[in-house]
Amino acid sequence: MAAYQFQVVYFEATRRCNLRCRFCMTGSNEPKRLRESVLNELTLEQIRDQILRPARRLGVHTIGWSGGEFLLRKDAFDLLRLTVEFGYRCSVLSNCAKLTRARLEQIREVTAGQARIVVGLNSVDEENQWSRDSESGRTLAVLRDCMELGLGQHVVVTIGKYNTESFAKTIEFIVKHNIAYNRSPLVPRGSGAQCFEQLGFDRQDLREHFHPALRRSPHGYVSYTPFFLSPELHAEVSGGARNHTVPQNPAIGCWAGTWLTINAEGEVSVCPVLLDALSAGNVRRQPLDELVASSALFATITDRSRLKGRCGRCRYQYTCGGCRAMAYFHSGDYMGEDPTCFFDPIDRSTVSEHEAQTNEVFRKYLLMARAAGVYRPPASAADDASSRPGLYGRR
Repeated sequence: MAAYQFQVVYFEATRRCNLRCRFCMTGSNEPKRLRESVLNELTLEQIRDQILRPARRLGVHTIGWSGGEFLLRKDAFDLLRLTVEFGYRCSVLSNCAKLTRARLEQIREVTAGQARIVVGLNSVDEENQWSRDSESGRTLAVLRDCMELGLGQHVVVTIGKYNTESFAKTIEFIVKHNIAYNRSPLVPRGSGAQCFEQLGFDRQDLREHFHPALRRSPHGYVSYTPFFLSPELHAEVSGGARNHTVPQNPAIGCWAGTWLTINAEGEVSVCPVLLDALSAGNVRRQPLDELVASSALFATITDRSRLKGRCGRCRYQYTCGGCRAMAYFHSGDYMGEDPTCFFDPIDRSTVSEHEAQTNEVFRKYLLMARAAGVYRPPASAADDASSRPGLYGRR
């Protein structure tokens, strides 16, 4: 069995939802698909035996419960309680409609105060309702309640042409309130398929609008591309930790290869936005750890030496990896170059003009990551893996 190590399981435990977001990835807006999914949702017992137990053997430390709207499952609080009993950290991804203060208090109680609430916020302006079917004010009220109750908070911003102008303002607000966040790309999954060609961002949007805001603050360094981190610096601070060739401790750049994603019917993939498009198999047939160990998809996605095009000749091939979802949805090849990246390296000697800033802010991020328990400094200078031959790929 391959000795893979993953950090997070992201589980879309239901496609049921009480909102009708314009870009819903899970297909909650499609009645036929929703009916079929509800009949085939994994049960609590299947989740316990096929996911939660075997995930421990893969190094997973966090379970992220999502949907649809996860809280529409009748056993949602039983699953949260079970998550904590297994010793996992717990995230609850919600559209906020059901997150009353009383329900937040209940989440805090069943998770012993260890839960983190994750919400979507595409804009602090009125346009949030256009894309999220929810007023931004409701989301901000939930975040305030979480702060008062001592629950962790995290924001996901889905980016596309519709929020290029408001993105910097939204990130400024999130950072001002000391909230961690990540960006997620609009993709042609679920309802997004109807508008991806028109509203999906391109390399110019990324260069001029999104990337300048993303690289400015450590709060969003959990995942974005392109990520111009010096491979030597990551080797120094991480002790050479990696999942095959995907850097860990901390994970950076493209998240494919550092977490596991599962849809309501049990199909496993490498990224939330690639669920329903790329499957490594179904946990109904194999426990999660056995499925991953025998999967050709995971063997390939965790080997960034196989990346092609600009990504394959880039200095940041390993510390960035390019967005595997953008590569797949634009070309059909999930190991192809990321067409939304604006960096054009000649070869590995080409250094981005943004590397110095990325390195500086990354060092600040390490302090946050260490406090959050997702980064551990090497035991000693002797563990500095930058001198190990071949650590960051084949020349």
